[in-house]
Amino acid sequence: MKKNIIAGLDIGTTKTCAVIAETTIDNKLDILGFGVASSEGMLRGTVANINKTSESIRQAINIAENQAGLKVNAVNIGVAGIHISSMRYRNYVTINNPDREITDHDLERLFNDVKMIRIPSDYFILHVIPEEYFVDDQEGIKNPIGMYGTRLEAANHIVLAQITAAQNLNKAVERAGLKVNQTILQPIASANAVLDENEKELGVAMIDIGGGTTDVAVFVNGSIRHSKVIGVAGSHVTNDIRNAFNIVTEQAEKLKIEYGYASPKAIIKEQDIYIQSGGPRAPVRISAGVLTQVIYLRMKELLMLIDHELKMAKLKDQIRAGIILTGGGSLIKGCEELAIEVFGLPSRIGMPLDLGGGLAQKVENPVYSTAIGLLMGGVEQMNIKTYQNYVTSPRKNISVFKSVGKKIKNFFDEL
Repeated sequence: MKKNIIAGLDIGTTKTCAVIAETTIDNKLDILGFGVASSEGMLRGTVANINKTSESIRQAINIAENQAGLKVNAVNIGVAGIHISSMRYRNYVTINNPDREITDHDLERLFNDVKMIRIPSDYFILHVIPEEYFVDDQEGIKNPIGMYGTRLEAANHIVLAQITAAQNLNKAVERAGLKVNQTILQPIASANAVLDENEKELGVAMIDIGGGTTDVAVFVNGSIRHSKVIGVAGSHVTNDIRNAFNIVTEQAEKLKIEYGYASPKAIIKEQDIYIQSGGPRAPVRISAGVLTQVIYLRMKELLMLIDHELKMAKLKDQIRAGIILTGGGSLIKGCEELAIEVFGLPSRIGMPLDLGGGLAQKVENPVYSTAIGLLMGGVEQMNIKTYQNYVTSPRKNISVFKSVGKKIKNFFDEL
């Protein structure tokens, strides 16, 4: 695979999205090919059937490769699922060199100290994301190298993932004939694609509504402050419609997309919808108002769960740029109106930003937010330090990672 070609793979509960792009000199992405395949091997963001997941990956990649006219052998993949958890951890080191100047070595000591935290034995640290640094009594520091002080402290956002869940995801990718280049938390990837720096600085909450899970990422003062994966998403809405009207899943999905509204306030015109039933039965008549009420109840439940999460994290008052909705579930008409109702904050639909040429217009859609985000530079350029991105076997102690010094140096070179 050429050096300037990169591929992203968003393996979801209802669909798998693959995108292939070429990075340009000005750090833009020229989209060369993309593919979407239905996914039946995932359950709420985790692998439930490796063979079916691999087949979905293979189909999506093949479509993207045929469109791009080239083959890829490595991909950046997104990880989500209800097994994901995060925590905030503060640590410090004393500066003991004679002139008290903070160096790379001091940052390495600070980073190594994070390895000592206790985590469940079946989990590993996926990402360590520095929120801010403190030098003596000075706070809000982005890069402390070269500063003088006696005490260096960091506030870190730590993302944990279950070992077996990551192994199964990697195995599914391998069975599709691909190598995993980097594994990136999906809400971080989506946020990288749809948020601009001003929103991150002001304070923003991004909500990526997928098929099986909804991902949340909150940024304040330019840094991530909270992430959460919630096991309620678009497939739950589809199931509610199916059960309410006694129709099959495909019909329920079509109703949701073509006629559904997330908020009664968004309905333009009341109408009756007729769905052809199987066998000799007459078409099923469905009221658009009743359909909207079914969708509204589930979508409001989801957004209220997130609102509660933001309040519990004591971050809602810091979200001044509002709510950004993305992912396939955000395409339900009226989502913005419902978000304004629930959160009391300005809301918009987030689509991938700052793409270059090629097929860029074809993927400027919330459905592709995660896949595009996975292309945007990888974890090193997203201000993330990574312990272990490719899990090959369970370990009792997952705190060991390769080339610590090199990764830390590369990380701060990017700042």
